[in-house]
Amino acid sequence: MLQALAVATRLPNGLTFANPPLFKYLLLGEYVVDYGLHKALGITASPQDFVAQFRADPSELYLIARVTSGVMGSATAVGAYALGAAVGGRRVGAIAAWLTALTYLLVRDAHFGVDDALVALLVTIGLVFCVRIAHGGTRRDYAVGGALAGLAFAAKYDGIALLAPLVFGHVLRSGGRRRSDLGLSAATCLVACLVAFPSLVTEPGRVVQDVYLHLYLGATGGYDGLDPAGGYVFYAKSLLIGLGWPLVMAAAAGLLISTMRRDRALLVVAALPLAMIGVLGAQQMYFARFLLPAVPALIVIAATALDRLVALRPAIGLSAALLVAVPTLVDAVRFDVLLTREDTRRQAADWVAAYLPRDAILAADAAPLGPPLAVSGERVIVASDLALFDVTPAEYRARGVDAVIASTFTSEVRAMNSARDARRQAFYAQLDRDANVVAQFRPYAGSDAPPFVYDQIYAPFTALDELERPGPTITIYRFNGSRGTPP
Repeated sequence: MLQALAVATRLPNGLTFANPPLFKYLLLGEYVVDYGLHKALGITASPQDFVAQFRADPSELYLIARVTSGVMGSATAVGAYALGAAVGGRRVGAIAAWLTALTYLLVRDAHFGVDDALVALLVTIGLVFCVRIAHGGTRRDYAVGGALAGLAFAAKYDGIALLAPLVFGHVLRSGGRRRSDLGLSAATCLVACLVAFPSLVTEPGRVVQDVYLHLYLGATGGYDGLDPAGGYVFYAKSLLIGLGWPLVMAAAAGLLISTMRRDRALLVVAALPLAMIGVLGAQQMYFARFLLPAVPALIVIAATALDRLVALRPAIGLSAALLVAVPTLVDAVRFDVLLTREDTRRQAADWVAAYLPRDAILAADAAPLGPPLAVSGERVIVASDLALFDVTPAEYRARGVDAVIASTFTSEVRAMNSARDARRQAFYAQLDRDANVVAQFRPYAGSDAPPFVYDQIYAPFTALDELERPGPTITIYRFNGSRGTPP
């Protein structure tokens, strides 16, 4: 969102390329329309006034970004219907659309104003043309399929995985193959990519530098909070969490059936998730949302297995199609309910404003990992460049700090460097000895915290039945002898 506004105000180097710019350009267009409406209604007088209003209250522009992502996520259910119908007929399409609309991982990540829902939609539609190619598609199918692969890449780099089923569909194509058809896909892919991502031509050096710094180094070197089990285990767990084990089992059954029957269309669809998981699992940077483009394909494969059951035993098959969605639907509803509740970071920030002395000096994890403290910079030591634990409790006391505000989004994140991780553990152990806990805000009920998963840092992810609200556990410590005594 900030980059879309930076482009609108013509800030130099307003875009960064850790992610491609298509979603940012889409938001830019929507913000231009929003500005036009504001100006027509007399709410704003100039672009500068519009940006000033955003700085005062950014909620409207955040909402536009999130609604856009939500629309993309909802449209993916329509795309899944089209893909299912292309693979096995309307009934498969209906089952696939039903499951896509309710699948927790898709529902969860469509809430956020980021590019994951957009790339999932583009890849799902692109798979329709890959299936058509396998069935002897026309040159138009090759052209559209290639263009969608280019747009998917411009939405998020892993969208280029759509080329795997496209090429595989060409290899399996019935009725003969021509190299010129695949060349047409390559040409339209390149054109669409350059139109949606012009910086590849205008500033390729910056693109390469950003990809190297933000993606390549993380993918090869890892990052703090990395699941030590490895990428393949992580994505297997993420599928079980994000889809539910019944849907995963149905997808496995569909994959087995398609392999045994050598179903050309299903094998083409399966090429996408297999290629994505094969590449993603080998990297050292992994998040559940990286799987999003592969999920509709897995759902369509599951829908074909359920459709075969419907054909054999209609009542049992229809019941299975309904029941297989129950676990993932329950998690989707739980997630929605959690997001309506006050975040622990907001609770902690309100408590600080109400009960700590106005002149108290605080040390805190920087938002959004920690609470958004509405206090002046002179009385807050915010761990922005370093972690809170990079300074010892004794050093905080020497600086006159009265209270330390710790977040499990930092304290529970295992550092890759063993010496740094030892410092993290020693810091919080020392803090427990040297200071008193005066307030704590937990997202869960009871005394036992759910296991920490790094994907929770921007929203609840797993153990939803144990959570009461979003956010980390925020613990407020006060050193002995600090000024004031909160309740």
